[in-house]
Amino acid sequence: MGKGNHFSGQPLYSQVIYLLNKSKILHVSHENGGERYTKRFNCRIHLVVNG
Repeated sequence: MGKGNHFSGQPLYSQVIYLLNKSKILHVSHENGGERYTKRFNCRIHLVVNG
């Protein structure tokens, strides 16, 4: 049984992360004070790593 022709070569999680709008995530985070105490990782990186 072979793989289908529609497989993009990426895991499903990376495909979903690719669809998220980086600028909108950061904008909402800044509006709500989510980036106030960050030093190295912004909210998008936390979302990707902890997802």
